[in-house]
Amino acid sequence: MSLSKKKKQSEDLQIVDLGADTDLEAENGEKKVLIEFENVCKKYSQGDHEFYALKDASLKICEGQMVVILGPSGAGKSTLLNLLGGMDSATSGHIWFDGEDLTTYTDNQLTRYRAQNVGVVFQFYNLIPTLTAYENVALMKDIKDDTTDPRQALAAVGLEDHMHQFPSQMSGGEQQRTSIARAVAKNPRLLLCDEPTGALDTVTGKEVLMLLQNMSREKKRTVVMVTHNSFFADIADTVIRVKNGGIESITCNDKPKDATEVFW
Repeated sequence: MSLSKKKKQSEDLQIVDLGADTDLEAENGEKKVLIEFENVCKKYSQGDHEFYALKDASLKICEGQMVVILGPSGAGKSTLLNLLGGMDSATSGHIWFDGEDLTTYTDNQLTRYRAQNVGVVFQFYNLIPTLTAYENVALMKDIKDDTTDPRQALAAVGLEDHMHQFPSQMSGGEQQRTSIARAVAKNPRLLLCDEPTGALDTVTGKEVLMLLQNMSREKKRTVVMVTHNSFFADIADTVIRVKNGGIESITCNDKPKDATEVFW
């Protein structure tokens, strides 16, 4: 089917049943493409000056992959992540998510897309300090109906004994794991991670990488991680290198390393 035929103009966004098993393979046996960028540009204007944060970006991400986006500060990594998550809109080009053209969506449709399909893990946790770990995760019930029980989500990241602690009572690694539990409690098809180990020591950072890799390998979620740490490329199925607002290269890794093998 051509991309033009896939374009959806309807106001209603089709909700995917995240509780059901996802068909990860296309009819030809290859992995199913979940996300596709087609000549995507993001342009900003400052007075009479215009500049591109992202220009002519084209890529494909398959369902269930772990993807690492690499590049220096200002290269366009965060812009790419924001476009993937529907947190920003492209100036031109097309962004396809499971055959749906996100660039045709209204603000309400993008809000619903984010609520139903996207989980986000931040570098600095973004937990509410006056709420316990359990309560921070339970907030997802206000966004989406079919969420995972907070106890199960926290147990999945090894925090079943910390659910009644406040962020100030937890280590940085425990706070980040709470952030991951909150994100995955939505049962998202797409898990976006913005420098998730940037504020952590090596040992704790490796624990977080193991959790994220497990989400991809065992839970079959699509995990996209933005980082400047080139060592993380070894654990990814696909590595996207970004430079000067453009995609410099896309590399597929047939035999990604286990997260336990990564040292930095």
